[in-house]
Amino acid sequence: MKIKCPAGTFEVPEEFTLREMKTIKNVSGLLPGQIEEALDQGDTGIVTALVVVAANRSGKKLTEDMVLDWTLSDLEFLPDEDEEDDKPAKKKKAEPDPS
Repeated sequence: MKIKCPAGTFEVPEEFTLREMKTIKNVSGLLPGQIEEALDQGDTGIVTALVVVAANRSGKKLTEDMVLDWTLSDLEFLPDEDEEDDKPAKKKKAEPDPS
């Protein structure tokens, strides 16, 4: 999966380093087993954390404060090319947490 945002398009790692997991926990408050469900629910904390981690992994240094100034319409999750081959392509916009 990739995340498209005002700073660029970044690949979300399939596996996170311990440092990245610490960033995810600090930003979102989530443990590794909670990430997928939080994404499905549109949790803005995990969206923010994944943008920061994906950008930093690619060499673009972003902070939580930078990302928090964006709107949800500024963010778009893009499927990997192999995911596009398996099913019809459908871009998923970040959606706000209903709570």
